[in-house]
Amino acid sequence: MCITNISSLRLIFLLMPALLFSAGKSLGQDKAPINFGNVSIADFNISSSFIDSNTNAVIIADVGNTTFEGNSKGWFTYIYKRQRRIKIFNKKGFDMATVEIALFQNNDSQEKAEKITAATYNVEDGKVTETKLQSKDIFEEKYDKNHVEKKFTLPGLKEGSIIEYSYTIKSDFEFNLPSWEFQNSEHPTLWSEYSVTIPSLLVYMSLLQGYHKFYIDKSKEGLANYTIRRKRYLSGLNEAEESLNISSPTVLHRWVMKDLPAFGFENYIASSKNNIDKVILQLYQTYDGESYHDVANNWSKLSEELMKRDDFGLPVKEENYWLDDVMATIIQKSDDQLTAARKIYYHLLQNYTCTNRYNKFLTTNLKDVVKKKSGSVGDINLLLAAMLNHINIDVLPVLLSTREFGLNSATYPVMERLNYVIAKVNINAVDYYLDATTPFLPFGKLPIACYNGHARAISKDTAAIYFSTDSLKETSSTVININISDKNEIHGSYNHRMGFFESLETKNNLAKLSVSSYK
Repeated sequence: MCITNISSLRLIFLLMPALLFSAGKSLGQDKAPINFGNVSIADFNISSSFIDSNTNAVIIADVGNTTFEGNSKGWFTYIYKRQRRIKIFNKKGFDMATVEIALFQNNDSQEKAEKITAATYNVEDGKVTETKLQSKDIFEEKYDKNHVEKKFTLPGLKEGSIIEYSYTIKSDFEFNLPSWEFQNSEHPTLWSEYSVTIPSLLVYMSLLQGYHKFYIDKSKEGLANYTIRRKRYLSGLNEAEESLNISSPTVLHRWVMKDLPAFGFENYIASSKNNIDKVILQLYQTYDGESYHDVANNWSKLSEELMKRDDFGLPVKEENYWLDDVMATIIQKSDDQLTAARKIYYHLLQNYTCTNRYNKFLTTNLKDVVKKKSGSVGDINLLLAAMLNHINIDVLPVLLSTREFGLNSATYPVMERLNYVIAKVNINAVDYYLDATTPFLPFGKLPIACYNGHARAISKDTAAIYFSTDSLKETSSTVININISDKNEIHGSYNHRMGFFESLETKNNLAKLSVSSYK
């Protein structure tokens, strides 16, 4: 076992069974306190010290499980199942009845959401009624070439309803297993459980975050058989599929927390995501039966891989001769580097629209971004980096985690948390950090959400950068003048000078209003 402390983060490696740790209750002890799919009148009467008149909903039980099976691509597919039961007290809790399932896809594979079931339970005339979700009420929305979301809202919802839903995700993207939040930011949770069963050919790093103690935190050794199919090329153009039956030791780990209050809002905390009870699992090594192979397990290796990706580093450093015509409309040959950088930055800021603030990669090619004049954070800021590189300005992409995605580890790159990319520019020995996706943001400034600690410049030297919340200084002033005349008439003036971030937020809010609405 290897443990590293990072503020409230704990890194734990789920290794071969012989290296496992164990703590807490046995795996078979203390099952979830409900039977999913079977709701009685007694289940509507919930007693907990965390439920009061201000409670809008309570998560009765939230249970997740991830296992593996062999696939036809010569490796593993993970199977993630989630079951949830929630009691809705009033209309303010109705948002819990809308479920969104995020799925990832690329040219080689796509995640699939299967076995979606959901039902709403109510008490009518002394009996429990059930309203089931129909398949026609499950919708799919595509955000970009890599991200799809399945959505549904449970039917028959009333104040006092109990809702249940479950679904299964099958994915070949074993690098990141589904993460698990034990605690909810708005509603109390009575039982939250997550378990994983991992074959010894895969070694995962588990990042544990939060302050509440586990009710159950236990590992167990096991043995499982996996059938892995792969293509085998014969002489000429012939090919055949062969099956490999593998018997592998496994690690079963179970985490349970119970009776958790809603996280709520706390003063002086930048984001609840930095502190909420959570576990993240990311692939650390693979094992071929003879030796271990590292998988982007340090910043240098990750940076090297990212700079070779055609949706991240390669387009930034390519020649991009087609940019000549684009740049001719923005800058002049006589411009010095700082002037040119400012012109390019403000051109993107004022003419391009960010449609997705949570994707660090290119969702399309740079030419398409220029054509559409819109795209994700990755699309716009990597285009910015490519344009600056095209005129020989020293520029690097910088990966970071914004506040709503939680703290980013300086020791180990956790890709799930690295949701944002900006550009680092060095001109005349001065570093400038640029984000061309936030309207009204001046050159060299960053949105407040980017100030979340450690960030990383993606390059051969992969330097660490820190955007500390303590470095932010917001100064505002208010002046009120009141005059009373001889006739006891009161006259006065009010003047409020905003700080930088308050001013930026106000400008963006005003930009959303029509003139008549503003008046």
